[in-house]
Formats: sequence, structure tokens, C-alpha cells
Amino acid sequence: MAAARCSSVALVLLLTCCCSVASTADEKLTHLHFYFHEVNAGAPNATVVNVASLHKNTSTFGDLNVFDNALREGPDPASRLIGRAQGIGVHASLDESGGLTTIDFVFSDYGKYSGSTLATQGHFIVSGPSERSIVGGTGKLQFARGYMISKLLSSTDTSIVVVFDMYFTLAH
Repeated sequence: MAAARCSSVALVLLLTCCCSVASTADEKLTHLHFYFHEVNAGAPNATVVNVASLHKNTSTFGDLNVFDNALREGPDPASRLIGRAQGIGVHASLDESGGLTTIDFVFSDYGKYSGSTLATQGHFIVSGPSERSIVGGTGKLQFARGYMISKLLSSTDTSIVVVFDMYFTLAH
């Protein structure tokens, strides 16, 4: 009798594991590609401001920035506006090589994703590509999970352009 009960429990566990794997395999990987346009504080129409800085020297460690940057279809500032990147960045590295960001990507004119958002967080690297987590979304992007890669494309005294590639699945 105990052997039959163990067999039944083992069978239920096996079926549960198989169903979990099957549902994960059905999820389709989605890729989004766009550009983040930031206008530095002090410039006309600035999209980023430093709201906290504890230093009187050149160190940025501990600084807190808030931003509301344009998301565009291309690297040209005149390319089609598809949304906004709204978030915070904390300079959290003593050697000033990077920090922590939390960003909501709010899509206003991006096809079927218009009116939806993606929520991200993670470590950014000043000198190279950064990989961060996609931790959720709203609208058509509910339950999004994945990662994004960002890389500085260009920089001037007053602005930067960053290219973003996002890869995620939607667990519906």
C-alpha cells in the first residue's frame, strides 16, 4: 500500500514538472530595439537632473539622478518618438565605474505596445555595454521577464544617445 502511494506521488510530481517545462517552452522570446535620448542638466530642455549629491569634490559616488528621456525609433533626435524612459540612477560604485538604475519604459507610439510599459532594474557600466533585468510590465507587456542590453552610441557636451535591445518573454 505504501509503495502504491509513493508511486502515485512520484507520478504527480513528474507530471507537474513536465507541465511546467512545457508551458515555459511555449513562451516566445520578443526583441525590441530603440534609442534613448538624454539631454544633460543645465542644457535647454534637460531630461535629467541631479537631485542629491553629498560631495563638494569631483566624486559622483552617492549621487542620485532622476530622468525622463525620450525613446526614439532611431539615433537621430528627429526620429519618431515612441515613448519615454522614466527612472532614477544612483552612482553606487566607489570607483565610479557604474551604478544602479530603475527605469520604466513607457511606450506611447510603439504599435501594439502603445500604452504599455516595461519595468527594469540593474547595474549600468559607464565604459561598456550594460545588461539589466526586465522585471515586469503593464498592458500588453504584463508579466514580462527577461533582460536588456544598453550601449552608449554617442555623447556630446549636452546630450547622450544610448541604444537598447530588450529580450523578454510574456507569461500569460
